[in-house]
Order: sequence, then structure tokens, then C-alpha cells
Amino acid sequence: MRSLGLRGLVGVALLLTGCATTRMMQMGVLAQGQHLVTLVVTEDRDVVRDECRSVPASGTLLGCHLWHRVTLPDAGEVQLVKIVRYTDALPSPFALEIDVHELCHAIAALQPIADPCHADNGGAIRSAADAPVRWR
Repeated sequence: MRSLGLRGLVGVALLLTGCATTRMMQMGVLAQGQHLVTLVVTEDRDVVRDECRSVPASGTLLGCHLWHRVTLPDAGEVQLVKIVRYTDALPSPFALEIDVHELCHAIAALQPIADPCHADNGGAIRSAADAPVRWR
């Protein structure tokens, strides 16, 4: 029997580990340690199904947004938002960080809170490879 070779080993590894992956990022830390925004991007439809199980839908569910209200001592009631979406190709960590950052600003702007979207990272993209990129 011949050895599997590199291609065969890679194929077996993919079968054992699965090739679908998920990336998740949170931003906008609030006074109580909760995050204003959570973004989940996945190549695994089971992740979407599990995360979005409380969302009524017919047909194939490819994403959802979930939210819940919390009361902050200095701002009253605000909504924390979680967005879950299926994709055919995951964004890079750099692109994901930009997406969640801009979503954080949009969600903060619609609520009676001071924008917390630079509290986590000081306005710098942490996933930038060599040079820090600053938000404006």
C-alpha cells in the first residue's frame, strides 16, 4: 500500500477537523463590561442555525440580528446588538475589525449613550499586520 502523500494527509485532516470556520468580534465595551456590538461571521450554516434559533424564519436562514436591552446607570436603557451572518468566504481579521467598528458607531449613534467604540482599542486597528492604523 502506498503512502497517502501530502494531498491525502491534507484531505484526511480536513475531513477530521472540518473546513468551515467562524470569526467573532465584539466592540463598544460599556460600564458593566458588556459589549454594544457582537459580529459573528461564519462559513458554517449550523452556527447560523444555532445562533438564530429564536428568530422566526421560513426557508434557508443565512443570518439574523438579535438584541436585548440593558439598563446603564448613566444612560438608561440601551440595546446590545448581535449580528450573525453566513458567508461563502470569511473576511480577514483586518476587514472584520473594520466592519465591527463601523457597526459599533452606527448602533451607538442611534442610542442615548456616549460612543464607546474606541474604548476597546484606543482607536487603533489591532489586526493590522505591521503598522498601526488609527480610526478618525
